[in-house]
Amino acid sequence: MNPAQIVLIEDNPGGVFLFEMALKHNGIPCQLTRFDNGADALLALCAQEETNAFVPDAILLDLNTPRSDGFQVLIKLKQFPRLSDVPLAILTSSQASSDRHRAALQNVRFIQKPAHLQDFLATVGGAVKEMLQA
Repeated sequence: MNPAQIVLIEDNPGGVFLFEMALKHNGIPCQLTRFDNGADALLALCAQEETNAFVPDAILLDLNTPRSDGFQVLIKLKQFPRLSDVPLAILTSSQASSDRHRAALQNVRFIQKPAHLQDFLATVGGAVKEMLQA
């Protein structure tokens, strides 16, 4: 089985570490491509020539990264034809019902980062596993 190609848009190194732990804890072999902000992610994912196109198996993004608004990045990713079938999820510590509602309007998974480590590992890892099986 080839490792899953996962893109994570997250500026916090601690968040990246926990995400990697969740993948390992849930036995998800992957190659992780990380971007510190949505602007760089959009450049890399949307500006490539079709012949060299990198199409990940899943994209997860934090709402609050420098130089980008998470929902604007999400909308642009969804509009790019080559990425239209890639499962997208918001991975955030936000508890705002408005953020959850906006994610639902965009038809993307909303994963709220649990505060406790075991809950984080189970919740995030389980959500990624479901995204990859879809």
